[in-house]
Amino acid sequence: MENYDDVVLTTRIRLARNVKGYNFTNNMIDKQKQELLDYIKNKLGSGYKILELNNMDDVTKKSLVETHIISKELLLNNNTAIIVDDKNNVTTMINEEDHFRIQALEKAFNIDKAYENIKKVDEDFSAKVEYAYSEDYGYITACPTCLGTGMRVSVMLHLPALEKIGALEKIFNEISGLGISVRGIYGENTSGEGAIFQISNQKTLGIEENQIIEQVKQVTRYIVKQERKAREILKAKIEIKDEIMRSLGIAKYSILMTKKEAMQILSNIRLGINMEIINEISIDKIDNIIENIGINTLRKNLKDNFPREEENIRRADYIKNNI
Repeated sequence: MENYDDVVLTTRIRLARNVKGYNFTNNMIDKQKQELLDYIKNKLGSGYKILELNNMDDVTKKSLVETHIISKELLLNNNTAIIVDDKNNVTTMINEEDHFRIQALEKAFNIDKAYENIKKVDEDFSAKVEYAYSEDYGYITACPTCLGTGMRVSVMLHLPALEKIGALEKIFNEISGLGISVRGIYGENTSGEGAIFQISNQKTLGIEENQIIEQVKQVTRYIVKQERKAREILKAKIEIKDEIMRSLGIAKYSILMTKKEAMQILSNIRLGINMEIINEISIDKIDNIIENIGINTLRKNLKDNFPREEENIRRADYIKNNI
């Protein structure tokens, strides 16, 4: 199987599910949300680790958003929780937009593994909790765009070469016509920091799960092919090599680094590694740094709730010490 690690950072599959007989989360008062949470905890039993967000400190919760474990929307609700299944690499949000948001995350382009893992958890949940389901429409979800399978397949892509040659808009317009949506690194209404973008299926109703997976696979392969062509174009440009090596220098010696600047610098370095301009650093190392430079993730990993005024100093130090 061809390796897509040079372009694909992660693959995620998400399933939206709701418990039969309960209102959607946005139509519940806090007492009802707690009742549902208690019901789910009782039904699932001791086989799962259920962590209530009310019992987490603010830094930990915000770090979970920065590292894509939970959504920003989950933080806006009370009486929420996450179910952690380390064995299957699956995390489930309780009381977000839907009662369950089950999500399997895998590194690189590994849709089949993510699907295998999430189906195990989904089947186990459905054996213990009755889902809201219609023979005509499939799984009943809070948002009509998720009706049917309730499945979103997302792939996180690093597209610096297409961005630098100005071809992103054309590519994104093409795939939009194929029923694929494009979002920034942190989901809907966010930008593609560091030339990192998410693509995912738009349609969930009237289409089978395997068809969704195949559609996202085909579009991902197409984008990867276009990004690689763009990188070949850039190889002839001395200005790109200069930009990449300057970025490496900034990463190694900078004293202050904003999140936005860090994402651009690390994006250039990652491109440089893939173009064989930089040989002494691994892709895995850069991907790990990218995942850990949010202010709350820095605080959590450094075990120091430092003030916001120190954020750019701490980020620069973290990058220097880990690159």
